Amino acid sequence: MTFWKFTTFAAALHASLLVNGFSAETPGVSPVSYRKEIAPILQRRCAACHGEESAKGGYRLDSFARMGKPGDSDLAPLVAGKPADSELHQLLLEKAPDDRMPQKADPLPPGEIALIERWIREGAVNDGGAPDRSLAELVRDSLLLPAPEKYARPAPVTALAFSPDGTQIAASGYYEVTLWDLETGGLVRRIGGLPERINSIAWNPKNNLIAVGGGSPSQWGGIFLIDPAADFKIRLLADLPDTALAVAFNPDGKLLAACGGDRSIRLFDTGAGKVIRLFKQHSELIQTIAFSRDGNRLVSASRDRTARVFSIHDGEVLAAYDDHEAPVMTAAFSPDGSTIFSVARGRPVHSWNAGNGKQTAQFINAGRDTQVLLDTAFGLITGSTDGVVRLSDPRDRRALMTLFGHHDCVESIALAPNGQLFATGAHDGEVCIWELKCETWIRHFITSP
Repeated sequence: MTFWKFTTFAAALHASLLVNGFSAETPGVSPVSYRKEIAPILQRRCAACHGEESAKGGYRLDSFARMGKPGDSDLAPLVAGKPADSELHQLLLEKAPDDRMPQKADPLPPGEIALIERWIREGAVNDGGAPDRSLAELVRDSLLLPAPEKYARPAPVTALAFSPDGTQIAASGYYEVTLWDLETGGLVRRIGGLPERINSIAWNPKNNLIAVGGGSPSQWGGIFLIDPAADFKIRLLADLPDTALAVAFNPDGKLLAACGGDRSIRLFDTGAGKVIRLFKQHSELIQTIAFSRDGNRLVSASRDRTARVFSIHDGEVLAAYDDHEAPVMTAAFSPDGSTIFSVARGRPVHSWNAGNGKQTAQFINAGRDTQVLLDTAFGLITGSTDGVVRLSDPRDRRALMTLFGHHDCVESIALAPNGQLFATGAHDGEVCIWELKCETWIRHFITSP
């Protein structure tokens, strides 16, 4: 065989190997892994707009199988061995913002684009198992790790929820939720198999289910239901392209709302575990959500500097508030549902009309930044970065009580079913249980095993 014929044959063989999903490996350099390297990028930056719930341009890439099917353009999104012929890769390189992917967002870093190009050039090999496995499932499998046997240092208490009988409290941990006895402050149970960061917990008194939202920021998020009556069996309701930040049950427990980093609110049928409505009116991540007492409305707080009131029946925006002029941290209805209390980063608490979005008052920003708030029959309770818990009269904004007990930033708050106790959790892992008629805490403990 002549040299020319040999080199032609070698080149043809190399191209054939690439097209059929194999690559000629460079010595000492491992092939790019779809499962470990490509799927996380696509899940983080692309799946929110090209998944089951939103397939812009008629294109989905939420699984390896779907990634190869053309969208409305009819151009091949993925041609093994040929990045220049792969629309997926070419749209990442577009200079025009309206044509480049991802749209209305920062472009992928050059290193990530180069990694995708190299993966395609090496044959676009799927090393993630069945081609119809979702991106979210692949990423989730790599991120769900066992909880630490013993914590090197206390974990920040970013979420709290009382049990229906008021004898226990659920607290956030690393890859787990822990249950604690209110009478003794002792550990009752550890529930593992959950996301790295638990951002929200809701324990419904009607059906005794525990809802959990969390994830790994900019990588993956999940919504879970835990059933105490079935030995705390865990059910995954949804994988998200970014971390889940808040969950909330409606008053009768039949609906569960969840929101997070993908700028969406999902409304689930609790029994069926299915999404029945999707709200996508925010342009940035949604920090918190809460139901009105009648269960007909939801209020949201977003980093897009707005808070909004939605009808749960048709998803219509009933009111919007944008006077904070900063990312909104949290929002809650007043007990009668007529007023919303919300707070933005570094700003005072605002109150506004839930029907028309007009401001009614601003509270004096005593202490440092307010992180969490809760409106109760006793008044408006706030927790701040200075570790102080404050009670105010929502009618005239008068300070009623200043409660000292924490030594670090207050990051979570929960009201007991009897309405007489409430709990706050701090960044240093401490939980304080408060009884307002005593004007002090009645128990405090560290919630890390």
